[in-house]
Order: sequence, then C-alpha cells, then structure tokens
Amino acid sequence: MQVTPMNTGAVARHAMSNQVVGLLSLARAIAQVNHNQVSGTLMVRQGQIHWRLDFHQGKLVCTTGSDHRVRRWRRALLGQQIEPVELTAGQPPTSYDPWEYALLSRAVMAGQLDSGKAEHVLAALTLEALTQIAIDATTRLTWEARSNRLLDCAAVGSGLHLPGDRLQQLLKDARDLSQLLPSDRPAQAWIDRGLSLDAGIELDDSRQHTALSLQPLFNGRRTFWDLALKLNQSPAMTARMLGYFFRQQLLTFQVLPDLEFPPMLSSTGSATPATKAEPPLVVCIDDSMVVLQRLERIVTQAGYRFCGMRDSVQALTQLIELKPDLILLDVVMPVVNGYEICAQIRRVKALEHTPIVILTGHDGTIDRVRAKLARASEFLSKVSDSGRILATLERHLPSHNSTRPHPPHPPHPDPSLPSRKANGQDQGAGFSVNSSPSAFKSALA
Repeated sequence: MQVTPMNTGAVARHAMSNQVVGLLSLARAIAQVNHNQVSGTLMVRQGQIHWRLDFHQGKLVCTTGSDHRVRRWRRALLGQQIEPVELTAGQPPTSYDPWEYALLSRAVMAGQLDSGKAEHVLAALTLEALTQIAIDATTRLTWEARSNRLLDCAAVGSGLHLPGDRLQQLLKDARDLSQLLPSDRPAQAWIDRGLSLDAGIELDDSRQHTALSLQPLFNGRRTFWDLALKLNQSPAMTARMLGYFFRQQLLTFQVLPDLEFPPMLSSTGSATPATKAEPPLVVCIDDSMVVLQRLERIVTQAGYRFCGMRDSVQALTQLIELKPDLILLDVVMPVVNGYEICAQIRRVKALEHTPIVILTGHDGTIDRVRAKLARASEFLSKVSDSGRILATLERHLPSHNSTRPHPPHPPHPDPSLPSRKANGQDQGAGFSVNSSPSAFKSALA
C-alpha cells in the first residue's frame, strides 16, 4: 500500500482551513490503513520533525515523535497517576520499537496496569501528536510496511490498541484544539517550547503584579502541554488562558531539550540491540498468568525474547504471524488442549519444523505417548527448575549464545506464587500503578 502526500489545493476547494490540511490527509491515510487491516508505520514528516503512527492489523497501537519523546511519555503517565520506575538492569525490552508500547503491553500482560489506563496513556500520546500535526500544513505522509515480530508479539499478547471510535474522537479533538490555540504567533513556533515571562517588556503596576504572580508558573521549563498537566486542566482551557497572555505580550519562549529516559535508548529514540542478530523468539501458550510470568523471567534472563499467549483458540493464527523459533505449549487449557494445538501447528508448513515443547504437571507414560503422537519435540514438567528449562531451550536453539548468566534457580521456584517481587523490588514491567507521581514531577517542574 502506498500513501502519498495530499494535494492541498484539493483540500482548499472543500473550504477547509489550511490549518487542518495535515490532519485531514492523515485521517484519510488512517482510514485506508484500517480498511486494509495492514501492519506497519505511517510516517508524518513536518520539516525536521517527524511523527510515527504504528499499526497492527489496521489498529493504531502507538504514536511517537522525534522531539520531546520522553517528555510526552512522562506527561501521559503522570496524567493517569502512573509513575514510571527505573527499568531493571537486563530486563528492559531493548529490541522493541516503539518502546512505549512495549512497556505498556508488558505491564498489561503482567496484570500491573489496567488496560483502560494503558489506553488513556496511548490516547494522550496520540492527542499531542495529532494536534501538532494539525497546526502545520506542510505535511508529508509515507507508509512503511514492516513485520516487527516483537511489536506483533506485544500486540497479540496484550491486545492493547486505540479503538477506532476513540481515534476518531482524538482526530476531532486535535482539530478543535488547533483552532483554539492563540494565533498571535504561529503555534508550531511555541507549542513545544518552554514558556516564560518576557523580561524585556515594560509593564504598568497592575500588569507588573500579574507578571510577578505568574513567574513560578511560566518559568521557562514548561511547555503548553506541561502547563495543562501542572494546572490539571484540559488543553482547551490552557489554550484559552495562553491566548490572554499572548495578547498582553507577556510571554516569550525558548527551546527545551528532551529528558533522558530510558537510558538504554540512543539519541534517535530507537532501541539499540545488544547484538546484531535478534535473539531467538520463544512463545509460550498457557492460560496461567503465573506460569507465563515465571517462564518470561527465566527465558529473558537467558537472553532470549519471549511472548506469552493465554488464548488457545487464537494461538495458531498468532503463531503464523510471529513465526517463533521455539514454542512452549501447555496441555490443559480451556476449549482446545495442547495436544490438539500441537497437531494443528504441525499441519502448517511454516511451522512444521519449529521445536514444540509440551508443558504439563503430569509426567506419566500416557502423557509422553500423546505428546509423541502430536509430533511434539520434547516433553517438560512445569515444575522443572530453571536449569532444566534452559537446557531444553539450548538443545533446540544451539546457535544462540546467551548474553546473560543462567541463574542457578528461578526467582520463584514455586510456580504457584502470584507475586513478581523479589527483595521488595518489582521485577515486572517497570511500573508502579496508582503511586504518587511526585518523584517524576520534579523533572517537569
């Protein structure tokens, strides 16, 4: 599919404001992506700034931008009272791009973040991007079809995306907000700049008093979006407020650098892989979240990539998309058992030689015979320690050189333990939900 830049003259014939030309062309491109249910990235370029909208099977899963990417991420989290914590060494999803979606999906799949809150975070990221696209008509759109297996893995694992009606509302909100922004100065010149009081303006007594009271707010370290968050008011109300101050010629603006987070990312915002070749992808199909969490820790600490799936009915379709290097398959699951899924996998040409390791809580002769009849590669007890699990992976993935030491024992030897905490520190998705955002508000202060 090819998405081409829109003809601005054609838009003008429809009596649309030039201010929303970029947004209109983007909305049409989004509709095309949704209709064709394709996966890839819509790249939106506005001079030196670019935005990317990532889609999975026609659904928008994340929106990111080249400028203030981390500031935008933190604002979206703090707006939902979610505090990001420092990513655990060795655990961050450095192979993911976009990393924002990776972190959100991982938190949702681990049960540490409500999917509704995660959707609100995606919506906040998207609204900022769409608004800044709307205020600049010099927009170029391109479509990049791509198969990012880890992005697909996160999408099918968490199901996280922006519903179509929510995206349509965000497009409308961005259009309306772009028309509310003060027109005294072009919005694209100041919307992502630090706003401060103009010290060079001579003021009468009444305006001098107003300026002094506003100095703590307009300190040059907050953008328009930061002010809306600080004041706990809608962007529309913030836009009206700024309109007054611009008319009074009280404000000036300056360039702000982005914040430094997460530390493992390069300056371009793309993830930097630890090695040139991607590590093998291990997929585990099990309806137990506890089992998936335990196996994820063991597998990822050994340097492999991991994707957990809980829906046995949808598993085959997802496996065909991901083409994993090894499959861990539970036997006892609702609707379809592991032996049936194994037999179905073997009938798919692209997966007929993929190693399949059957997981079960029973280790009897009958179970082993059934696994062999289903053409499984190996049979493994769920209560196996981490050493045996890793030995099984290395047997079927001999070309992989693990970049991390294998732990002598799993973090939680008992797979029935529901907690993912060790030594009082959360080892999960890098989020503390419903906690105070004060630790990171200082970065935006």
